[in-house]
Amino acid sequence: MITITTNTSQFIAQSHAQNMQDQQEDIMALLRKMQHDVMSRKIAAVLDYTQQFDGVSFTVPDLKVTPKEIQQAYHHVSDDLITALKTAQTNIEQFHRHQLPNSWNHSPKKGVSYGMRYHPIERVCLYVPGGRAPYPSTVLMDAIPAKIAGVQQLLITTPPQKDGSIRPEILVAADLCGVTDIYKVGGAQAVFAVAYGTESIPKVDKIVGPGNIYVNLAKQLVYGTVDIDKPAGPSDVLVVVEDQQYAAFAAAEMLAQLEHDPLSIAITISSSDSVLQAIQTELSNQVSTLSRKDVIQQSLNNSGLLLAKDAKDLVALTNQIAPEHLVLLVDEYEPLLDQITHAGSIFCGPYTPVTLGDYYAGPNHVLPTSGTARFASPLGVMDFLKYSSHLKLLTDMEGFTAHYNAVDQRI
Repeated sequence: MITITTNTSQFIAQSHAQNMQDQQEDIMALLRKMQHDVMSRKIAAVLDYTQQFDGVSFTVPDLKVTPKEIQQAYHHVSDDLITALKTAQTNIEQFHRHQLPNSWNHSPKKGVSYGMRYHPIERVCLYVPGGRAPYPSTVLMDAIPAKIAGVQQLLITTPPQKDGSIRPEILVAADLCGVTDIYKVGGAQAVFAVAYGTESIPKVDKIVGPGNIYVNLAKQLVYGTVDIDKPAGPSDVLVVVEDQQYAAFAAAEMLAQLEHDPLSIAITISSSDSVLQAIQTELSNQVSTLSRKDVIQQSLNNSGLLLAKDAKDLVALTNQIAPEHLVLLVDEYEPLLDQITHAGSIFCGPYTPVTLGDYYAGPNHVLPTSGTARFASPLGVMDFLKYSSHLKLLTDMEGFTAHYNAVDQRI
């Protein structure tokens, strides 16, 4: 049973360290070996690791999804899903188009001009998880802002199923976004393949998208050779609730994130002990009805119900946790929202579930985790752009040719 605690600072410190356990040392040793292997043996090493970890034996021509496979995928998904993906695509495009910046130029005085010019990153890998469940929504969340930014070459890497195929939902979502370079490679070997390039998988400039601990640590290892979106830990959610009538909603929001992974984290904060007790009961009642209750039972061990001293303490704890998902299960949420400075995505009011943001509404679901919302932001168009500043000084216009010469000699 998940417990109610007043030792909030200790709990928060432990939850932020969830993705920084001692086991990472063993994982990093394995990843460095894989990194060196892929750098030296290239595609041969990628094929070997795909056999070892995914149980699939490929030859080089098998690695890339064919146009025929993409078209056949449409026969294996429902019309309802295709309609839903198209509607989600429209919503996500509308939201992210507001993020597109404009290049600018300014002349503060005669003879001086400066500005900024934005350019898309040329080649980007979109990593799409596929281990525990298919994530066509992640395809949309990765690909759409990249397309809006103007990225010219997008490729997807995603783990194969045991029969060597890619889940049809992923292929359909990719096709809707115009991404057809899809490789049947997942895990750390995919990260190293696109970071350094192989004979058949091109080197990219940036890798984005969520993954398990192996993928996330591998991304951190290659940062500097390529760019990455952000370090990522297990999924986490923070629910703020003060009214017992929303106890069932709070429990449902916690369980929705906990079914992702045994390392996921769910926290609810309230200044009312009776509210937290009601949520305890709801968690027990609801979890027994869910298909992924085995995963949830493990991730509940990472989770907690925090008793705040008062409304001021509740806000302070929320900003201290800096959650990936923040659910404000409060009727009058605006005053609280104005005080929140650290959160990835905020879901306002009792009738705005995180599920809408995960799949459909428009804001991106690739978010900063493990308290990194203190300095990081959701994935967006700017993640696929870079900018150059430019400066022009005219020294010869005033007749001071020696001034111009002093610059010209250096050029």
